[in-house]
Amino acid sequence: MHSHRFRLFNVTLIACFLLLLSSINSFAAEPAGPNYNNYAGFWTQAVAEGNLSSIDDSLSKVRAWVEGQARFNNNTEKVGSSGQFASNGNTAGNMDWYQGMARTALGYAVTDRLTVWAGYTYLPTQNYGAPYSGEQDVWPAARYIFPTPFGSVMLREMVEFRYLTGVTNTPAIRPRTLIKLIHPFQFEPRLGFVLWNEAFFNVNTVTGIGGNQGYSGFNQNRAFAGFSWTFNESVRSEFGYMDQLILVSKPGNTTAFNNLNAVSASVFVGW
Repeated sequence: MHSHRFRLFNVTLIACFLLLLSSINSFAAEPAGPNYNNYAGFWTQAVAEGNLSSIDDSLSKVRAWVEGQARFNNNTEKVGSSGQFASNGNTAGNMDWYQGMARTALGYAVTDRLTVWAGYTYLPTQNYGAPYSGEQDVWPAARYIFPTPFGSVMLREMVEFRYLTGVTNTPAIRPRTLIKLIHPFQFEPRLGFVLWNEAFFNVNTVTGIGGNQGYSGFNQNRAFAGFSWTFNESVRSEFGYMDQLILVSKPGNTTAFNNLNAVSASVFVGW
């Protein structure tokens, strides 16, 4: 009976996840309108994670997380002080670097499935025609990974305390919730199908110069669909399509979104 309930719970969870991802992608795929900026991009990511038992056996439950990203897009429209592009529509500029990310954290494995983290993120941003900004975040996070009949599911909750260039009331507080499914194929277990979705919400309103700072409430959503390849027990890669939908309008104004259609390539290294 317990096993049956567990399977039913997993099936329900995956069904809800797929429904959520489908609805978000359908919304993001709506035709571009006067308040909908659509552009293309390319995101790269490298993540290394492992325990510290090599230093001392007593540190086997202590984990380290190091991550770097480089982000490119073809957006050549000037960004105004509100964070919204000066003109709406589709862009077709060159694919240029606009943002990087360096993240590091220490964690503790509470169980084989649950890990808690405390970390730091540096996010340099240079949007076209906008001032440079160097966001710095500190954050706690919790991650839970469990198996299902469909593959491995990861749940992660992170709360960022964001220190933003030129902002007058810091920190900006932003929870972000990630759910991810990796489904290995039976005919080739090294190859898998990957789906994930991450939603961001601003707790407080922040004011300052340019950039993605925003107002309380919905901030952005990222949805990904692609494939993974496991080279060995320590190295895995993911490649696919990511949709990033960002709310850029001010409260009370006509709703406006920026939508990035990106190719995403990631490599994950464990030790």
